[in-house]
Amino acid sequence: MIKTKSSLQIEDKGTIKAKRVLNVASDLSWNYGEDVIVYDVRNKSPFISYYIVCSASNDHRLQSLVSVAEESLYDNFFDLSHKEGRNGSTWILLDAKEVVVQLFTKSMREEVKFDDLYLDCPHKRVETLEEPNYPKRKRA
Repeated sequence: MIKTKSSLQIEDKGTIKAKRVLNVASDLSWNYGEDVIVYDVRNKSPFISYYIVCSASNDHRLQSLVSVAEESLYDNFFDLSHKEGRNGSTWILLDAKEVVVQLFTKSMREEVKFDDLYLDCPHKRVETLEEPNYPKRKRA
């Protein structure tokens, strides 16, 4: 698998030890999500513990990443409580209570400058070169 060099120049800061959160980020990276970063926002938000932010190269890839994120959240025992954005949107938010996944097209992520809001928080860039393998939640 060929991986392209990241367009965002954000270095890791602090540590992220939440394995289930990192599993979701790894799944997004493995499925061609770009510039996947996990932010630990527990010191900034009373309701959210982690943001997972990811870019897609185009609208079609964005829609496939939504499916990947929904499945990965379920597999890692996070229940999706709210989803914002529809087909044709360039910014999709998946709210799983303590974890929120923000999916953008590259141009929308640059326009919104979401990352600038949380650069002072601990964060980790996730680039997965091997298919993630972890215990998954059993389907009902």
